[in-house]
Amino acid sequence: MNCEAAPIDFSVSDILRRSGCAAKFERYFRLVLAENTKINLVSRETNHADLERLTAESLIPFEAGEFESVKSYLDIGSGAGFPAVPILLAQSSREQGPLRAVLCERTVKKAAALRRIVQALGVKAEIIGKTLEECSFDAEFDLVTLRYVKLTPVLLKYALSALRQQGHFIYYTRPDFDVRSATFHAETVDFTLDKAPPVKSFTVFRKN
Repeated sequence: MNCEAAPIDFSVSDILRRSGCAAKFERYFRLVLAENTKINLVSRETNHADLERLTAESLIPFEAGEFESVKSYLDIGSGAGFPAVPILLAQSSREQGPLRAVLCERTVKKAAALRRIVQALGVKAEIIGKTLEECSFDAEFDLVTLRYVKLTPVLLKYALSALRQQGHFIYYTRPDFDVRSATFHAETVDFTLDKAPPVKSFTVFRKN
């Protein structure tokens, strides 16, 4: 794991501009805030700037590293759709072809709200109201992401079992346990947004 490199600084506005789908993001924000009046998808104090930051953070791993073409994608603990919806919207703007996307959200009401959001956006994704441990998939995924669920050794095992060889699992912070292994490579990247604290991290796992 890379624990010594200086944090990389990213610009929220630059990331959103390069995505090529700013208008889609704006509609997504409106849908999240509307659903948030009925069920807590994000904090009640969340504002437009917060949603822009959350979206930029969702896309930062793709700014910082080169990922091969993704044809199948699994998100764990999707909540309001971060990072999954920004990733899917950005992917659709690049015309990379059809993408099999599965979003797991164990809370039934949140899963229902997320289903309404992706349908309104025209995003093709299967929303599953279960935990990852309760799911069974007929094929492995090129990309797996985890943001708002704490990574444990058991969950890491499940996430990697859903990942194809040379696929990528992105955990949107730094693990708090030793992840060194002969079966996969893990690298943590520290970053800031708009040259302001705090320093944040994401970790990319790749099966060997």
